[in-house]
Amino acid sequence: MLPLVHTVAIALHVLFAAAWFGMAAAVPSLARSAMRPGAAEGGRVIASMNGSIVLFYVFAVANWVLGRQLGFEIQYNHWAYHTALTLGLLLVLVQLFLIRTGWNKLVAGAGTPEAESGRKRLAAGLGIGNLLWIVLFILMYLGRGVVGG
Repeated sequence: MLPLVHTVAIALHVLFAAAWFGMAAAVPSLARSAMRPGAAEGGRVIASMNGSIVLFYVFAVANWVLGRQLGFEIQYNHWAYHTALTLGLLLVLVQLFLIRTGWNKLVAGAGTPEAESGRKRLAAGLGIGNLLWIVLFILMYLGRGVVGG
């Protein structure tokens, strides 16, 4: 039963990572229309990104715990996996403290310098977040070890 739970946790981890990346690709076009009535849709996307990235990290930690229980120490004690866990936590923080707050400033300050500050914060958060996501993707291939090898 534990191997099945581990496989499902891996699948959900990958699903939520891909969902975050896909939604992040939609945010720039939503930000351009944030001053018009479509802003509510953008807010829903940002809220979904929040949930998606938190669940991505929860399942990453669950994979680590379950993998160690199943005896995959070689994979889960690899430097790439520990680096990816740390960068994953950083990605969660970028989402919650840069992207979400940037969006909130952008929408709340329509036509003010506050909106410009929010736009810059949102752009920086998306850039940093996408870079972290790509690095995490590469690290997962480097740290495949026993399970993926």
